[in-house]
Amino acid sequence: GKERMPDAIMLSCAALNLTTELSYSRVVGTEDPVLPNALISAISEAYLPPDKGFDKRSPLASPFYASDEVLRLFPPALLFASSKDPLLDDSVIFNERLRTLGVDSELIAAHNVPHAYLGLGTAGFPEAVQVQKYAMDWLSNMLKT
Repeated sequence: GKERMPDAIMLSCAALNLTTELSYSRVVGTEDPVLPNALISAISEAYLPPDKGFDKRSPLASPFYASDEVLRLFPPALLFASSKDPLLDDSVIFNERLRTLGVDSELIAAHNVPHAYLGLGTAGFPEAVQVQKYAMDWLSNMLKT
């Protein structure tokens, strides 16, 4: 039978592009305490070892490079990133592509938090608490429809 598509997708500080190409956010985000540049490279190489012949631009590894045809099929999407996240540019471009293709997509870039901040609400980061609440409301609304 036909596979059911997800009702919605939430991507939190998503690694959408496993290439190590520089972008503005990857340069200014080099001092991110959670995801410094050296760690981006190490994670990318661990996930797709260079000696194994994997293509880091494959959409299966890097959705950033997915075709328009595939992206048009995406469900409504909510993306989160830190405004200083080294991966912010990838999220901005990905969100823009989704929206251009008619997908209901939204990006929230929170200030004063590092990469992967979503769980920091319990550590006293009000920005994380606000995003957690927004995410719960958004997902609740998506599941009602």
